[in-house]
Amino acid sequence: MPEKPRLLVVDDDPEVRKSLQIWLKNEQFMVFTAANTAQARAAIKNEDIAVCLVDLRLKNEDGLRLASELKSLDEHLKIIIITGYPTYETAIDAMKTGIFDYLSKSTDNDAILGKIRAAVEERDRDLCRKTEDSQGKANIILIGHHQLVREGLENFFKENTGYRLLHTYHSFEYIKKSDFNLDAALLLVCSSCNQEFMKDPENFFSKLKAVFPNARTVIINCDCTDDEKKELLRQGVKGFFPPAISKPNLKKALDCILAGQIWISRELSHRLLSELLEDTRPEVTYKKPVDTFNLTNREIEILKALASGLSNFAISEKLFLSEKTVKTHTHNIFRKMEVKTRTQAVMKAMEFHII
Repeated sequence: MPEKPRLLVVDDDPEVRKSLQIWLKNEQFMVFTAANTAQARAAIKNEDIAVCLVDLRLKNEDGLRLASELKSLDEHLKIIIITGYPTYETAIDAMKTGIFDYLSKSTDNDAILGKIRAAVEERDRDLCRKTEDSQGKANIILIGHHQLVREGLENFFKENTGYRLLHTYHSFEYIKKSDFNLDAALLLVCSSCNQEFMKDPENFFSKLKAVFPNARTVIINCDCTDDEKKELLRQGVKGFFPPAISKPNLKKALDCILAGQIWISRELSHRLLSELLEDTRPEVTYKKPVDTFNLTNREIEILKALASGLSNFAISEKLFLSEKTVKTHTHNIFRKMEVKTRTQAVMKAMEFHII
């Protein structure tokens, strides 16, 4: 089943929260609730919320001020103000804060539902545009909280426009399945910040691969022994950066790895290269389960191309099809797999080991 859009209902009335939660859950949304600002902030930080319904009059709190604060936490969050006391003045004030819509609680349920769905669709379009705007840059994710390392990397990315720091995670345990991302090109994993989790490297790297399937992994702030590096290379790691790597070497190393090469010391290379070329673990491939979704071989080819981030035009060029035919196949894939977006299709295909 496709992942359900996540909604947050912020209202100080428990009966209102409960009734909205039950209704919207039946409409195929995943619904979270909050009674105040603190709970709402926590939900936005911990969950990938698409749309937030905020009561205009919260007990001892200003709904418009809360809406503005939540928007600052997630620029793509769509906020709908919903109130039992609509006025022209508050509607104008609400629109000035950049909310998606302003509704009365007496509005017909179908109309409210339509607004929510429209907000989800607009957010999806915003995220797609964000991805398109970042094309041409290497999207990088940092997994670590070491302050000097983080600040050094952030300064480096500001000075070198060919890279984009997509996200920073405090450590491996903060990565969720819902963080699935096809656009990440590199994962910079701080060894000291993730030492505990890397004791089981096979599990550690398989989970990273499941969430960031197209990303190459690099160990930074690294003081591993040669034997440890050898095992990490077998797990698919593409390079090791020492704690005090210079900016010119950092750029050279990043470009080298993005080009499909590995970055290890000359000494280690001389000792291990021939063995590593034989032993490095290949990419895991899966056979298509029989009649999982009744996908044709051509549809599976297109699914693989979607997972690579190719546009419809690029897929048509690669498979010698018309762009219209690619769109038709994509529509059929969505229908058979019961999904609505490319990302949902790819995630489901990986879940069922189709690609």
